[in-house]
Amino acid sequence: MQDPELGARISNARSAMRRRGLDAYIVSSGDNIWYLTGLVYQPEERPFFIVLPAEGRPTLIVPTLEARHLAAPPIDCDIAVYWEFPSPKGSGWSDILRKTLKGARSVGVGGKMKASVIEEIRDLSPAVTDIVEELRLVKSPVEVGMIRRSAAIASAAMGKLLKSICKGGSVVESFMVSKSVQTGLIKSGAFNPLSTQLLTAAWPAPQSSMPHSVPSLESRFGNRGPNVAMCYFRVNGYAAECERTFFLDTPSPDDVERFALIAEARRRALAALRPRALCSEIDEAANGYLREKGCSEQLLHRTGHGIGLGNHEEPWLAEGDDRPLREGMVVSVEPGLYFSDRGGYRHSDTVLITEDGYEILTSYPVSLEEMAIGGGSVGARIRSAIVRSALRGKSGRINSS
Repeated sequence: MQDPELGARISNARSAMRRRGLDAYIVSSGDNIWYLTGLVYQPEERPFFIVLPAEGRPTLIVPTLEARHLAAPPIDCDIAVYWEFPSPKGSGWSDILRKTLKGARSVGVGGKMKASVIEEIRDLSPAVTDIVEELRLVKSPVEVGMIRRSAAIASAAMGKLLKSICKGGSVVESFMVSKSVQTGLIKSGAFNPLSTQLLTAAWPAPQSSMPHSVPSLESRFGNRGPNVAMCYFRVNGYAAECERTFFLDTPSPDDVERFALIAEARRRALAALRPRALCSEIDEAANGYLREKGCSEQLLHRTGHGIGLGNHEEPWLAEGDDRPLREGMVVSVEPGLYFSDRGGYRHSDTVLITEDGYEILTSYPVSLEEMAIGGGSVGARIRSAIVRSALRGKSGRINSS
């Protein structure tokens, strides 16, 4: 029996196809196939496809290796099997794809499809159109429930992460928190290893001024200035993120001023969130304010981005995205300032657009008083010493190879 949630998604995709005059649509990206079918897989070099006709049963195209465990898929569909990759002429994925598309006059493909796939059907003049990505913009109640759970797990993990950090401790301890989160998910019995990714990390000052850098495992917490902690999760298919700026020493007057700027930018962004507000307006509310305060040189990124199956997906809370927000969208709100000699200042939350405003799904303190956490507990110091001792190489340094 077909899952009603998946059935509704396929029905919505077909409606979008008809509006575009398509009689077949090919889906090949892993997240989009998961969205339509509930199937989680790691394709490696062997591609999967779902061919969705305007009428009739969809067809899953899979390699022989996957055919047996897909014998009872969660949607009402046909399964077409190709031999291998590569395959002799007549038995490869392109041959099966062509047979499945036989008679189709107007074919659509997603914008993330590999060029090699599009090349195989170029004579069909495929139209590139992101039907599934557009459907994914607005989350169903089921999806909101999944994101809400991920956000709760991320929020709890932030507490564990900050408790693991101490003055003199290494970055290693921050990465290890994700393992305890995974253990908890396994014990709960609700854990899909193929659709779950857990990353906990913390950037010491001043490395926190480079938010997409990878802090060395030898880096230590202890320099004065802002540190940034991150829980960046995807739990059983749905994502959430929670980030906090914290201090191990008494914040300096500059820290207090910069933290206040970010707090106000965050407040302005949240106040602007509502259905029909333009994504670019949210960015202007936050980053525009920071520019007015003379911080243009310390801005590195937009105000936020969409969250769903991916941690980074449409829409973009950026000056270049003029699409209106809609009830059911989920976004991050994370204005930031970055000073190379001191560090970065950024909170991030996962936020649901509601009928008349917003709801913050992640829940962790945000005030400067609560984020001045001190030098760390005795327990954190002991754990840190044990971890560093266990990881210490012959050179007397933590082995980061």
